[in-house]
Amino acid sequence: MLKKALAEEGHIVCHKTLDTVAPAICSGFATHPHGIAASLALRLAQAGVLRIVPIQPDQKG
Repeated sequence: MLKKALAEEGHIVCHKTLDTVAPAICSGFATHPHGIAASLALRLAQAGVLRIVPIQPDQKG
């Protein structure tokens, strides 16, 4: 899963937010050194184009 997300400039969705209105990027992936560099969404957030909204693991969108 990690290799595919990195290769496709994607990310991994948090398992606790699957099937919700607002699925979130997995915090483990978002803090992974390769994840930050490879993910288009995270790079756009770093550039200020997108906004990161942290959620609590038990909170659903």
